[in-house]
Amino acid sequence: MASPRFDSKPALRRVLRASLPDAAVQLAQSAEICRVLRAWLAQRAERTVSAFSAIPGEPQLLPLLAGLPDHRWAFPRIDGDGLHFHYTDSIHSGLQTGPFGIAEPRPDAPLCPIKAIEIFLCPGLGFTAGGKRLGRGKGYYDRTLPQADSESIRVGVCFREQVHPELPADPHDMPMHFLATPDGVVGCV
Repeated sequence: MASPRFDSKPALRRVLRASLPDAAVQLAQSAEICRVLRAWLAQRAERTVSAFSAIPGEPQLLPLLAGLPDHRWAFPRIDGDGLHFHYTDSIHSGLQTGPFGIAEPRPDAPLCPIKAIEIFLCPGLGFTAGGKRLGRGKGYYDRTLPQADSESIRVGVCFREQVHPELPADPHDMPMHFLATPDGVVGCV
């Protein structure tokens, strides 16, 4: 799908939201994304992974926790203008609804230092094969990811329809190292 040119990121975000697949397709693609991520993560040496609780229009990743019990999982919690990550061992007792209606760790969940996270699974509205990521516009990930260890790996997680040939990027936008779609996990070129 060709990415339309827009004078503003807000206008582009509206178009990208409107181009998302329907709920049934999102559910089916989420299952495939979990399958390919489970296989990819199982082959890697890194064991501390941050995931996210999906909002409408994002892949559902929570099944990964049960499928990879030897990994340590951290989920973001919105704190002011940034994200803090907390270890979450159980999606049933470890998450609660946060200020934007997103499931996030309970305040008493153990804090995971950002430098301890080896792989970041990142949501977004759109991605390019070259690793550009267009988020939802609040900048939480773009402000948080520069604080991570320089060796950490950033993986954009998205539906097929969210991969575009071109997207705008600002100098502070953090590029992804890999993209995870229902078709596999591929390195960004």
